[in-house]
Amino acid sequence: MGRDKVELKRIENKISRQVTFAKRRNELLKKAYDLSVLCDAEVALIIISSCARLFEFSTSSSWYTCCSAPPVPYIPRRSGFEHER
Repeated sequence: MGRDKVELKRIENKISRQVTFAKRRNELLKKAYDLSVLCDAEVALIIISSCARLFEFSTSSSWYTCCSAPPVPYIPRRSGFEHER
């Protein structure tokens, strides 16, 4: 009975990884909403994707007042010098 454990490892295919991220992100947001409704809890969730996109969820407007500072820009580091052609 029950499922076997699935080995968690990085998805190598970039497109498949992005599709999986989008699906799981939406599932996680739904779970956060369900938790807030069922348990009458205030929930805040921050998700940052691998390409530095920010996704957020909050059940309370107080989240925006306490965290209203502008976001810090993400600047990826480059490994070595890259020549533009």
